[in-house]
Amino acid sequence: MSSENSSEHFHPIDIKILDSKSDLVFNIFNRVQDANEERFVLYASKDPRYRDKVRELLASSDFMEELFIHEDDLTLYFEQATNSLRDFVVNSSATPEKKMEKVYDLSRDITHQFFEANSSPEILRGSDQVVELMEKCLESNELGFHGLTKIIEKDYYTYTHSINVGLYCMTFALKIGMPADEVHELGLGGMLHDVGKSKIPLEIINKKGPLSEEEFEVIKNHTESGEKVLKGMGCYGDKVIQMVGQHHEKYAGKGYHRGLVGNDIALFARICKLTDVYDALTTRRSYKKALKTIEALTIMKTKMGQDFDPKLLNAFIRLMGPKA
Repeated sequence: MSSENSSEHFHPIDIKILDSKSDLVFNIFNRVQDANEERFVLYASKDPRYRDKVRELLASSDFMEELFIHEDDLTLYFEQATNSLRDFVVNSSATPEKKMEKVYDLSRDITHQFFEANSSPEILRGSDQVVELMEKCLESNELGFHGLTKIIEKDYYTYTHSINVGLYCMTFALKIGMPADEVHELGLGGMLHDVGKSKIPLEIINKKGPLSEEEFEVIKNHTESGEKVLKGMGCYGDKVIQMVGQHHEKYAGKGYHRGLVGNDIALFARICKLTDVYDALTTRRSYKKALKTIEALTIMKTKMGQDFDPKLLNAFIRLMGPKA
């Protein structure tokens, strides 16, 4: 089905992210099945005449059905959701953990649309504002690595892995006392580090078992592809682009895609390498269980130590405890 009313043009949304006090700036649809035909029909209108009814709808907590927006309104949806969340994060008395849970949900939605729904790279522009909200949640220093592990997705998907890496990068940067602007760039680079995988066939990205040698060679292209995607957008700095292009370089050499060694690898990329591997080890896949923190850190130190900057690795291990 290729009509404008087919499922490929509609995307599910999290209605609870939206602010019931705001005016709706896009239409919301629900999905109905008539005989052999699937259709999307108007559920809530952006027309000002229906403002009060829509606000009542948004204030309700009894959503039993999945709701959708048209792909043309994705950017508007993320802008409104981000503004709503900003008010919640800044003014709510909720715990940092509860605030981060909501921000995590929004960032998961943005990255899912990019990786899984073939949305335009422009959708990634929302990541910058999401990272700002993450900073707000982390600024009290209450969460730490232990707090994050209770929030982040435990199953490995490209889009959730990207968010996890961004959060780990930010938390690590805060713990070692990096300046606020660098914390922000590390979070952004972490969230975007795998954007090049959007250019890899989905059957390889979503494969349920280990990759073959040929498939791995295809995957290796994602660092160079990611650099090209971000450079093409023209809105990201060198440090973020370096994280995307160099996070698979190894400190002792023989990484990809340039084979850089030691401090020739950008600092931000060396940090991203740590958090990328840690999250991959501690999340579940169809062919492996999630490792516990101590198991993952032991493997990183004893079997993969040559891949990392030793000073950063030791600091990362030291900071991973519950009190950190």
